[in-house]
This record gives sequence, structure tokens and C-alpha cells, in this order.
Amino acid sequence: MTGEFLQYDIYNGVVTSMSQQDQQALSESLSATAPGATGFAGNSFNIIVNDTGSVMVTVTRIYISNFSPTGFIRCSGSNVCIIDPVSPTDCAGSGNCVFTNANVQVGENNHNIHLAGLTIKDGSGYKLVLSSSRGRQFSFYYPWPVNIFGPSGASNSDDTDTAHGPLDIKLSVNSFNFTQGTKTISQPSWNIPLGVNVVFWIKVYNNGLYLIALSKYTNLFLLCEPPGKDCEDTQTYFVSDNRTINPSSVVPYDEVNRPVVLPAAGPKGPTGFTVIKFGSFNPASTTAEALAEATPTFFHDVFFQSQWTGSGSDTQLLCR
Repeated sequence: MTGEFLQYDIYNGVVTSMSQQDQQALSESLSATAPGATGFAGNSFNIIVNDTGSVMVTVTRIYISNFSPTGFIRCSGSNVCIIDPVSPTDCAGSGNCVFTNANVQVGENNHNIHLAGLTIKDGSGYKLVLSSSRGRQFSFYYPWPVNIFGPSGASNSDDTDTAHGPLDIKLSVNSFNFTQGTKTISQPSWNIPLGVNVVFWIKVYNNGLYLIALSKYTNLFLLCEPPGKDCEDTQTYFVSDNRTINPSSVVPYDEVNRPVVLPAAGPKGPTGFTVIKFGSFNPASTTAEALAEATPTFFHDVFFQSQWTGSGSDTQLLCR
């Protein structure tokens, strides 16, 4: 009987210890600070991180992947560069990769982890993954991704974007447009006619590292908000083929043969924008759609749904 109690105590001790380790691991929170890497000097640089968790983080290994080689192929493909502290490792064919200053204290900002033996400032795009002693991984990209809209990227009251997941919807005077009737030139859609078939034209950017192919169920979902009343109406516009110009000739969307594909972002951010047309009453339909609400309305929320081929999950954007 005494032996059974001892075994039970040992078991409880092991469970408690494992639970504490899990809690400490979940308490780790390490984030890179823009631009992620600085202090480049020859084949060395600093990784800048902040510890926003409740425990000290010890970085035990760094993985570096070159996902967009530009002249330099080191660390690309299956040849991921692996760097350990103290003991130099052959990470890039030179046999001298190592990093120091691995302990990041609780609440510490702008902590420099110094890495020697290779450089990532060569025009390629890199993903850096920092592994902790508790088994957590924290990653960032270099060059630091940026979202630049328009020629200058300046933000003002007429130029706003909303980003949820990999997609950005650009909201400006001439980037959220519509056509009606047989018109071939779109116009701003902040005030659209009632009971008239329309096709929305929306400018979208992909910030993700994978291209995004839209499914036929991608839609623009509108909710009305009549003055002084609860929301009484919703309207759904499904994605149309990008050859669609106006509601008089809606081209059905073909997700197999002619999907709308948003190009993946490069190491410096989105490679360009895509104008997506929304005008079908049903998925893959030629039937146009019109606003049916008979009361003057203010469309408060817009939901944009797409299928992200990089992960196979749905992404939903909310614009107000």
C-alpha cells in the first residue's frame, strides 16, 4: 500500500511539473521589432526582439529560410540555415555561423541577438524562426513586409485600407466603385441607385506569401442601417468573372478554368493590386443583383469572403 501511495505521489509530481512547464511555455511572448534586423557589418547582423510575456525567453536555435532567392541561393529550398548559440555551425557553407545574447528578460525591449556567419541583406526575402528552450517558435520576415498604397503610401482621410488575414481592401474615392446599365467606366460606389442592377469593382491587395485563388462563393455581403431603425435588409453580391464590365452582361465566374488569382506578396510587400468584380445574384451566375431596400440606407458593414489556397481556410474581411 505504501508503495502505491509513493507511485501516486511521483505521478502527481510529474503531472504538476509538466503542467507548470506548459504554463511557462504559454507565457512566452517574443516579437520582432521593425525592421527586424539591423547593424549589418560584413557577415553579421542583429535581430531586434521584445519580450512581452511573463517569463524570460532563452533562444536556443535560429532557422533562416530564403524563400525568394535573388542572386543568392544560400538557405533556400531544403537547405535551411540552422544556427545555434556558442558552438559555430556550418549554416551557409562557411562553417562559422553562431549567435550570442540569447536570453531576453521579461519586459525587455529592443534586445539585440547578434548573429555572425552570414548576411540576409542581399536582396532576397528571408523567414527567420527563433526557437525557445521551452519549445516555442517565433518568426518574422526580412526585409520587413510593408503595405504601400498608391504612389506614396501616404494615409489621409480619402485613402484608407483594412487588413484582416492576408488580404487588404483599399478604400478610397476611386477604388470602391460600381457600374450600372451599359456603362463601361466605373464610378465611386459610396452613393448608389436603389433598385438598379450594379456591379461593384473593389481593389484588393494580397499581403500573404502564397497566391490566393478565389472560390465561386466569394461574395460582398451588405447590411443596411436605415436611420432610426434596426437593420432590415441584407444583400449579397457574388464574385463575377473579371471580364464583367456592367450588369447588362455579367460573365459567370469559373473557379476551375478562370479563377481570380491574387499574386503572392514579395519580400517588400504586395506586388500589386487586383480589381475584383461583384455582380452575380448566385454563385457562378449571369443574373445581376440590385439593392432592394426601399428606405434610404447607410450600408454599415461589408463582408468579403475568399478562399486562401495557402492554408485551405476561409478569410473574412470586415470594412466599416
